[in-house]
Amino acid sequence: MKVALVIPVFNHGASIAGVIEAVRAAVAGLEIGEIIVVDDGCTDGTVEVLEGIGGVTVLRHARNRGKGEALLTAFGYALQKGFTHAVTIDADGQHDAEDIPKLLASARLYPDDLIIGYRDMERAASAKEIPASSRKGRDISRFWLRVQTGQDIPDSQCGLRVYPLGHVMKGHYRFGRFDFETEVLARMAWGGVRVRSVPVTCIYFPPAKRVSHFRPVKDTLRGVRVNVYLVMRRLLPLPFSRMVERPGAAVRFGRWWKIATWRVAMRQALSAGNSNSELATAFAVGIFVGLTPFYFVQTVLAIYLARRLHLNVLAAVIGSQISIPPLAPLWFLLSYGLGNLLLKGEWISLDAGAFSRAMLPTLLLGNVIIATGVAVVGLFVARQVLGRLRPFGAATST
Repeated sequence: MKVALVIPVFNHGASIAGVIEAVRAAVAGLEIGEIIVVDDGCTDGTVEVLEGIGGVTVLRHARNRGKGEALLTAFGYALQKGFTHAVTIDADGQHDAEDIPKLLASARLYPDDLIIGYRDMERAASAKEIPASSRKGRDISRFWLRVQTGQDIPDSQCGLRVYPLGHVMKGHYRFGRFDFETEVLARMAWGGVRVRSVPVTCIYFPPAKRVSHFRPVKDTLRGVRVNVYLVMRRLLPLPFSRMVERPGAAVRFGRWWKIATWRVAMRQALSAGNSNSELATAFAVGIFVGLTPFYFVQTVLAIYLARRLHLNVLAAVIGSQISIPPLAPLWFLLSYGLGNLLLKGEWISLDAGAFSRAMLPTLLLGNVIIATGVAVVGLFVARQVLGRLRPFGAATST
């Protein structure tokens, strides 16, 4: 195992020298082959600071291209130099370099895995300084990555990581800024790489000392975009590129027509491994599918989506029963009436015998709106009900 240490830098002139000094002290005696700093188009004097620091390899981007691009530049260089792994640490000083040996110890035990730090924000000494938005963002990202990958990654936003370079550089990435750090976790998990979390120190400076390039609106929208993309990719019935072959790593959908499959689903639904959020989401997905016009295959589709998104199969199937035969005509007429109201400005009822192809766009428009609205209501109702029935949720609840 040959390790490089990577620090992506963008306008961190005030902190980068201290981070490099802390890193050198923390890895003294360890086999760290090279410290690689990527100047991602700095404009604040960081370049001059780096010129005064010896023994560091500096790679430069002529313009700011984003953290993900900076990491990939360093990874490509490190791989060409024969390094097998890269430790990454942020340049803002909010990681404790003393945690690096812990992550490397885990990487040596599991060289095929991606090792990531887990900051316990609730118990940290600086907990009062941590913005509520950071906690919420961590929890939301944790939930969606569990849906996308089936792995529970408590802190997907921590930049203190050990990447297995051979596996990471096989991936094809669509996002190159902060969103890369979410995408790479999903792609590694899809490829059979296990993501392991190691507890690390949580450091948050007061706002006056904090160096952050996070833009609340733009970067939040980027986060939404990457999660939408990853969910949609997960739903496609296409294979994923395998990086590591592990027993049982491939997704198995089960044989829905067999009693044994339903027994497994029942045990899964009753187990404590599903959080209330996951159960409610599965139920809402089932409702949405049940209200779409995929008649006769709605249950099969609900099972498929639940399997692909690592949700509870039984909860999704129960939700899909919202359109059982006595209720199906009601949803049909409501969908057509709403679609007609939006397109033609009037609500009309429909005689089922008068249906024709020309009415299909009107029906589909109303159907999508009603299915989405009822699914959202079902999600919140299920979450409230489960909160009363299972007040402590499950061990993996977010």
